Amino acid sequence: MRWLVGWNSTAAGRARVPGGLADSTLHPLGGHPVWGGTDPLWAVGDWRPDEIRVVDAAPDARLAVFGHCGARDEELRTGLRAARGGALRHLTAWPGSYTAVARVGRRIAITTDLAGVRPVFHTPFAGGTAYATAALTLADLVEAQLDVDHLGALLAAPDVPEALGDSTPYTGVRRVPPGHALILREGGSREIASYEPAVPTVVAALPVEADAAVNGVRDALVEAVRVRLAAPRHVPDAYGAEAGGYGTGPVPGQQDGHLSDGMLPANGHAGPTRTRGARAGGEARRAGAGSAEPGAGGTGWGEHGRGGRAPGVRDGGLDDRGGGGWGDGGRGTAYGGGAYGEGAHGGRTHGEGAYGEGAYGEGAYGEGAYGGDAYRGGRDRRARDGYGARDPGPVPGMGPDARRGRRGTPAPGLGADLSGGAASATLALLAAGLPGVPGTIAGTPGTVAGQRLLAVTFNDVTATADPARHSELERARTVAQDPRLHHVVVTGEEEALPYAGLWDLLRMPLPDEPGPALVVAARHRARLAGGSADHLTGYGARQVLDAHPARLADLLLDRRRRHLLRPAAALAVAEGAPRGKAVLVPFAVYRAARRLARTPQREGVAAAARMLRERALPGLGHSGESGPLDASLAALAWCRPGPAARWLTGEALADVSVRLEHAARRADSGTGVRPGVHRARAALARHAANYRVLEQLAAAPGQRLHAPYLDNQVVRAARELPEALRVRPGARAAVLRTVLAGAGVRELPPGWGAPTHAAHLAAVRAGLRAHGTELLDLFEQSWLAHAGLVDARSVREAVHSALRGEAVPLDGIAELVATELWLRRLTQRRGTSWTGTAAPRRRAVSGGVPARSMAVTPAVPLDGP
Repeated sequence: MRWLVGWNSTAAGRARVPGGLADSTLHPLGGHPVWGGTDPLWAVGDWRPDEIRVVDAAPDARLAVFGHCGARDEELRTGLRAARGGALRHLTAWPGSYTAVARVGRRIAITTDLAGVRPVFHTPFAGGTAYATAALTLADLVEAQLDVDHLGALLAAPDVPEALGDSTPYTGVRRVPPGHALILREGGSREIASYEPAVPTVVAALPVEADAAVNGVRDALVEAVRVRLAAPRHVPDAYGAEAGGYGTGPVPGQQDGHLSDGMLPANGHAGPTRTRGARAGGEARRAGAGSAEPGAGGTGWGEHGRGGRAPGVRDGGLDDRGGGGWGDGGRGTAYGGGAYGEGAHGGRTHGEGAYGEGAYGEGAYGEGAYGGDAYRGGRDRRARDGYGARDPGPVPGMGPDARRGRRGTPAPGLGADLSGGAASATLALLAAGLPGVPGTIAGTPGTVAGQRLLAVTFNDVTATADPARHSELERARTVAQDPRLHHVVVTGEEEALPYAGLWDLLRMPLPDEPGPALVVAARHRARLAGGSADHLTGYGARQVLDAHPARLADLLLDRRRRHLLRPAAALAVAEGAPRGKAVLVPFAVYRAARRLARTPQREGVAAAARMLRERALPGLGHSGESGPLDASLAALAWCRPGPAARWLTGEALADVSVRLEHAARRADSGTGVRPGVHRARAALARHAANYRVLEQLAAAPGQRLHAPYLDNQVVRAARELPEALRVRPGARAAVLRTVLAGAGVRELPPGWGAPTHAAHLAAVRAGLRAHGTELLDLFEQSWLAHAGLVDARSVREAVHSALRGEAVPLDGIAELVATELWLRRLTQRRGTSWTGTAAPRRRAVSGGVPARSMAVTPAVPLDGP
């Protein structure tokens, strides 16, 4: 995990903090200063060197960019000069995914992205404002307590911005909305300003050329992938550590732990591996350190190694990876002598025979290296958690890269998901086909001629009888026949089903807020362990490219009634309505869309408040998931309750309804806000927040997940797609087919663009049946019931019903389980993100979860079994 944190303050504010702010007595643990002074900024976590860029345009103007940005330094300076005059949109127009912080004198501007993957939080502090990209860090700073009302709104209406507002799970910590910037000025004033231009309704209604809009999406996607290809390549070690990086500080919610960090540039040159910022109890050692058995390799951090042989490298010669790093008898520092040959001795990166014969045997990664001797005395807790188990050594038919995948270490370089869906396949084919540096570093294991990009497919072996999943795998195999792809299939059994390993999450990093991704973290962690150090994913394609059902109301506002016929007919087919009743489906859709188009936002929000107060939840009956038609009709509204709302108490729903009523008074009473655009952006923000939770929990140490569909450039280009094009059945698959055709890929497998949601639902049902006992134990003593948000007995009854095979709304259970797990992890946390000689110990939610009913107060601490 990684984040940035800083503040601006006044002279009076600095005097309020013990020791003052200017003398660095208060700073984040493991933080690396980006700039100092009275308005400091730190980078905290496992940032890579190429992920932090700082440029100056004047003595009093500086710009820091965190993440992956495709702009050159001169373009950054041009953007800084534009931001100096107030044009902040220039800071968000470059390809990639990043956060920009501009400081001009005492004025600071921090931008969010359009989707919400890179949020910004702020809170009053020391007479000024503290800001960060992690809410928990700010909650520690001001010792914020838990905001139970926000959790209730998150469960009752997760994709309704009117209910959530700018609140977070921590009292006093606020969120900057997507597409906005936080502007801080001297004197403590702050402003939340949108950097997107306001387009008049009459201009928005003008027709847009569909071909030009699709070409814009194609160009944006190609550029987003090209940015990742142009970035330096990274080689994680067995723990995901890399050479030459900033190292990691403490992760929120973790007491200790350290990852050595580093990088291998795209040209193949590697700097020496080093560890920075290691703390007692969290120091990471490589093979050969301590009292490792003979064969673990040199002295662990040996300067040189005696080389073995590597194919294609002359004996004793020099190559571009360090002097003799791959040759016979050479002495190098990049991979160590013969790091990939036979019987190498030491070397900075890998131990004896690191990837050669016996590389994963008893010496290199076995009992001596990561077992009890190397980490005797508790130097690294990971050795006691199973990492020290004896490695099976060379296995017939299993190469070193396959064994590395079993161990959970990402492969070097760039890879991509290949799930069988159109979104991930598009990214994999684009990354494999674009000119430039190959996705995988040439010469590393698993890379031979024609195998450039690692494509990973997850195969759930528990769903062998599922025809939908079988079709997905067949499409993935067909796409993987491209000679530029190196296809790897990662299998998962019951331990990789949803709801598996719930108690293990109590030892994982703590995300800022709960999300349904918590219940599938083990599944995605198993898949990503076989991936690459930089891994492309197709997350967000549906929310960015597809049409939300509420966009049908936008078509009526534009007087385009005929465009409702095709989506209504597709709904009738999906619903399986009889021939006599199928004709009624278009009329039902038209009535609901017309009602929404004629309802002002204020009235729509007020109606949702009344529904929650009266517990009238459309489309969420207790009989199970609603059909496609019912779900679409329920979505044709300004606000829609979430699937977990059925289990919330009356008091919790009443609190959310009050929030909605206050929002209705502030809402626009006219028709300037289009309901389809409003609902689509809210759904995208919720999906981006859930993806951020998944990224924090599922990514392996040192691994980076990339979601190009959520980049600003791609989101902006997709917003130009005409509504009439969006609502067509199969529109997303058609757009991606055009994107690939422009890149020279025209032969696609049968069934391209077929929906994949059915296979996911089948896996969720199987996971619920397999791990239902753990769910029942989870709600025996519930923090949600303790806070008065749910009735734990009704939740347990729903789980019992699911175990008996009855129809149960699965999404609502996932949200309840995720929130319950998050609360347990939060209350067990004892660490803090801040330190300082004169500063008191600061920790968020020190008061625990407030109780509304003492009858449900847990009598014992809520620990896992």
